[in-house]
Amino acid sequence: MGGTAEQQRIFDERRQGRARQVVLPWRKTMEVCLSNLRHRMGRSLLTFVCIAVVVAFFTSAMTFQGVVRRLSERRDNVHTQAVLERAGVVTHDREAVQRQRHQTLWLMSLSGFLCLVGITNTILMSVTERFREIGTLKCLGALDSFVVRLFLVESILVGIVASLVGAALGCVLALLQAGAVLEFGILDASVCLGTVLVSVPVAVGLGTGLTTLAAVYPVYVAAKMKPVEAMRVEV
Repeated sequence: MGGTAEQQRIFDERRQGRARQVVLPWRKTMEVCLSNLRHRMGRSLLTFVCIAVVVAFFTSAMTFQGVVRRLSERRDNVHTQAVLERAGVVTHDREAVQRQRHQTLWLMSLSGFLCLVGITNTILMSVTERFREIGTLKCLGALDSFVVRLFLVESILVGIVASLVGAALGCVLALLQAGAVLEFGILDASVCLGTVLVSVPVAVGLGTGLTTLAAVYPVYVAAKMKPVEAMRVEV
């Protein structure tokens, strides 16, 4: 009987604990995330700039190469081919083309890695500043999944907006570069629009994915934090 009573008591306590768990709808989660971003504008802006610069670099490189590739396909246009050869952006040497591709890939990979480290460090510092907030939420019954959702949504929001801004900036820079290196007259709407429609979604996807990947470790630290330890931290 004693064992049964003790098991019933433990069951009742767990059931009451589940009743006190914080469960917020997605709409409320978005409101909390936007409020946190406004209150921590400095950290958010730092992450925003870091993502936007890298995405702008990605977009600029892809757009410029796309423009050159589309123009080089117009073999029947003598003037366009002459402009490309005069600018030195088209070569029939396969080794030179392969070497240029490797260099571009290396630069993009290196910039992506540096961006990943910078974003991870920024988000981790944001988590450190919010130790007490996390502890309070957990004391009120917030689950690890709620903390994960909160930080991931914030990171993804910043990543999407920064990627869109960076992609737009990168397209403008790439078209200006193509016009300066080649001629603005040969950059018609079909070439520009066709290249932008391909490069922008890829760049935005890369920027958002990079931000989400960078947030994994800080989110894990926040979710696994014990309420008592979080409340004791002096920030």
